[in-house]
Amino acid sequence: MGKVSEYAFINAKLRARIGMLHSSKVLDDMIKAPSLVESIAVLKGTRHDHLVDVYDRTGDLQQVELALLEEEIATHKEIAGYLKGRECGFVDILLEKVEIDNLKNAVRLWYSNIVRHHQISYRASYIYKDRIVNDINYTRIINATGYADVLASVEGTPYHEVFSSFSFEKLSAKGLFSLEISLDHLWFRRLFDGIGRLSGDDSRISKDIYMVDVDLKNILLFIRYNYYYHAFSDSDLSSVMIPYGFIYDQMVAKKVFALSDPSDVVRSIVRRRYSTLLDELATVRRNDDELTSRDENAKHILMMEDNLAATRSREFTRILSGNPFSIGIILAYLFMYKDEDRRIRAILSAKYYRWDENRIREAFV
Repeated sequence: MGKVSEYAFINAKLRARIGMLHSSKVLDDMIKAPSLVESIAVLKGTRHDHLVDVYDRTGDLQQVELALLEEEIATHKEIAGYLKGRECGFVDILLEKVEIDNLKNAVRLWYSNIVRHHQISYRASYIYKDRIVNDINYTRIINATGYADVLASVEGTPYHEVFSSFSFEKLSAKGLFSLEISLDHLWFRRLFDGIGRLSGDDSRISKDIYMVDVDLKNILLFIRYNYYYHAFSDSDLSSVMIPYGFIYDQMVAKKVFALSDPSDVVRSIVRRRYSTLLDELATVRRNDDELTSRDENAKHILMMEDNLAATRSREFTRILSGNPFSIGIILAYLFMYKDEDRRIRAILSAKYYRWDENRIREAFV
């Protein structure tokens, strides 16, 4: 099968699936449902029909979330199976993002157990333990008594180099933030290397999408860890930001990393490319500001994340009207698939905490 024929087959298959993704009515009915049980029941007869069975069998919302993760992994693998060579490898790189998030969760459990001495046994059952892309022994990580076991669990994977640059003493003293940021940096490096191996429209479309993605990630990193967590008072901003994209390049050009308070300069950079984010950026204040609270900051950060998701959605909608014989249809489908899952998770979590309909709409819609 040639590349055009391959993409024609995938295009027809995925466009049909996009048409079957949940309408706003499904999500609306989930929000209107008076309880968690009734909200999950709305999914009966949809592509998430099995989640109803999982909840009926376990009564455990976290098992439902694990089932969503299993489905997401299976979907990536199915799509990769339709492709060959560099394109197949690129979808595997996208799946590595899911793998890294799962790896972080396993390491957090180990850290909670060994460093914080918290009880983790009940939480370990919610970690996905099968192979995602690379051979990682998640069970060994969770049960590790020392850092050597954690290292051995990722030996032979792209992540071993990152883990090798840390020690038990460093993690005990400083926490997991630097390790997790290093894993994010590694993924973006592998992502852009993968984009560089694609050809023609595939490379151009992927670069356009993920350059925006890394910009939005850097804006959120700056806000979360400069405004919200004060991390930059104790660490080097340049080591936290991901070294790709317009935002990062402008920060380098304007020597932001040498400033004691780069907020105004970063705001001017954001204005040039993402002006719709400025109101929220201006609203998020430092936690020690007497005029605001941590909860208010959290609310504005969530609003920014929704704004960024909407920016991505517009980009993928544009892609769907473009060249049908490119990787764009795959990237658009995976985004829409994940965005729908994100909304379902958010609604079910809100139902679990018994939020009323108005509060859910304010927060997630």
